[in-house]
Amino acid sequence: MKKPYILVTNDDGIDAPGLLALKRALEEVGEVVVIAPDHNWSAAGHTKTMHKPLRVNEVKLADGSPAYASNGAPSDCVALGVLGFLERKPDLVVSGINEGPNLGHDVTYSGTVAAAMEGVIAGIPSIAVSLADYEVSLESEALSYAAQFIARLAKSILAEGLRGDFLLNVNVPNLPREEIRGVEITRLGKRIYKDVLIERQDPRGRTYYWIGGEPPTGVPEEGTDIWAIAEKKISITPIKLDLTEYGLIERLKKWGLEV
Repeated sequence: MKKPYILVTNDDGIDAPGLLALKRALEEVGEVVVIAPDHNWSAAGHTKTMHKPLRVNEVKLADGSPAYASNGAPSDCVALGVLGFLERKPDLVVSGINEGPNLGHDVTYSGTVAAAMEGVIAGIPSIAVSLADYEVSLESEALSYAAQFIARLAKSILAEGLRGDFLLNVNVPNLPREEIRGVEITRLGKRIYKDVLIERQDPRGRTYYWIGGEPPTGVPEEGTDIWAIAEKKISITPIKLDLTEYGLIERLKKWGLEV
């Protein structure tokens, strides 16, 4: 019997410590192949590269193990894997471990989540996982535990045969295992962004802009992913790709809209 075939990717790039930690943990679950971007694609959203060629190079991770780096976005990396670059279709897609949380509205920006969405579109159970810290090292105890937790979750998904129009978005507190207070199945919370537009001029006097600001906060309403992280709990949010607001359909029909 063949081992489960697991595709691992991320949006922080092929050299990110979270990618290697995740790959190592998932090797206890099945055969792991890594296809990840050759540079950081944070906040790339669900990108599909169609205006230029996609290239893939064989590289080595920090531990010397083989992997593939692509010039494409995280979602491109998954598409490459499921459309024929790999020897067989993966049984599971896992994206992460992201440096920084992906909570609430973040999921619409996140390259980490987008990669998992691409897996779902291909009919493959998929997980996006993030660590609630923006500075992560491979020696981090919290990172190691997050990877171990995802390996256990992966086993459960493969055993249960979890399939459908959804992915699991997991956020893990940046804490040692003994300080984590449990696991919550959550809904998306409301993010509060503090973005500012920074205007500058280049040496030729031309104006350019940066979008900057402080890290986002959120409304810690009970039952949400933002609340779970604030309570030092792991958050697992099932995210459905069908974005339809069904409750509004009948109301819109009554507007009498005509050609």
